Amino acid sequence: MDADQTIRDHKTFRVIIKAMGHPGKVYRLPEFEGKETAIIEFLGCLLDHQTGVAVVGEPALAQYLARHTGCRLVACREADFIIVGRSTSSAGIPEINTGSLEYPDKGATILYLVDGLSEAADGIVLSGPGIDDTISLRISGLAKGEISRLRQLNRHFPLGVDAIFLVPRQNGQIACIPRSAQIGEN
Repeated sequence: MDADQTIRDHKTFRVIIKAMGHPGKVYRLPEFEGKETAIIEFLGCLLDHQTGVAVVGEPALAQYLARHTGCRLVACREADFIIVGRSTSSAGIPEINTGSLEYPDKGATILYLVDGLSEAADGIVLSGPGIDDTISLRISGLAKGEISRLRQLNRHFPLGVDAIFLVPRQNGQIACIPRSAQIGEN
């Protein structure tokens, strides 16, 4: 790996950590000249040959990631990361790893590719660690029922999944809902 790639990965990872620590806040990924999309930069810093990845609704992306990151393509129930394409529902995924009581951190991370993110009063309401009182997050391009699905997957905290929402354009935006966040009604 070259030094420039390492610097890009570190900058991108710092933004991801900030977003996980402040659920519902929207962050912009760093700008990098010559990069096609935010999703490639984003996933390039997270995936390697030890990471099991399942892709739902974006078959071309699955093959591209396997070639360029060395990640392993696996069934959803075995995946460390599940990537859900724009306006695609995860309802068809019968089993998602939510961890175990011994290892709750082994639950999957679901990456939703969405059209837009904003902190808006009419969005979903979040509370919990990292949030002062509450925060509202509006997500455009998320399939109907996905927020209910996240509530269901995270109902037995500390078991559950972490969710990352990514606008996959150059200099995309991200927002996160970790399993520790409470998702209210909007």
